[in-house]
Amino acid sequence: MTQGFARNAQHARSATRWLLAAGCAIVLAGCGSLGQVAPQPQVLDVGTTQTPRVPLPPRAPLAVPAVEAAPLLRSQGVVWREKGSLSPQAYASYQWASPPAELLGQRLRERLSTEGPVLPGNTGGLPELRVTLERFEQVFDPAAAVGGAPVSAGDIALRAVLTQDGRVLDQLRLALSVPAASGDAPGGARALRSAVDAVSDNLAEWLSQQPSLAATGRPGVR
Repeated sequence: MTQGFARNAQHARSATRWLLAAGCAIVLAGCGSLGQVAPQPQVLDVGTTQTPRVPLPPRAPLAVPAVEAAPLLRSQGVVWREKGSLSPQAYASYQWASPPAELLGQRLRERLSTEGPVLPGNTGGLPELRVTLERFEQVFDPAAAVGGAPVSAGDIALRAVLTQDGRVLDQLRLALSVPAASGDAPGGARALRSAVDAVSDNLAEWLSQQPSLAATGRPGVR
């Protein structure tokens, strides 16, 4: 019995030494990863306003508050999905310079200021343009792949409502898909940039047809 007890004690000591060695190895492995910083995501943007494709007449002052957005578009994640999928994804190594709603709002104000003053707030009963961004993503179509290369497009959808003194004057919904030149995040960003240009021009043309925004020669109206 004494010999059996000694053997059991020896086995216990061996097991303890093995566990200690394994624990040290794990700790050392963890220490080896210290100081290694994950690479920062590459930042994408939609650029600056392009020259309007169609000259439009002067417009009366307009209030354009911050663009509202679906919850998925309130962060800087670059969203993509497969066509027909209900599961959007986000690139791990890319992000937008600002949330898509902010990028669109900045570009839209720049574009609309070509025809007349644009104010971020409304304190004087001005006509007000409220925009809600519903979709801003890169969509891949596996069925349309050519030679194994992914085919994608930049998809954007928004809703615009023109109001004044609490009354809805008109509303418009725009949805646009622009083919991407490459099947990666930068290719999708360039396609979305073109989409932003197109919807900004479309909104400017729509506003130019609104009687409430016709220039009247008042001071400050170009």
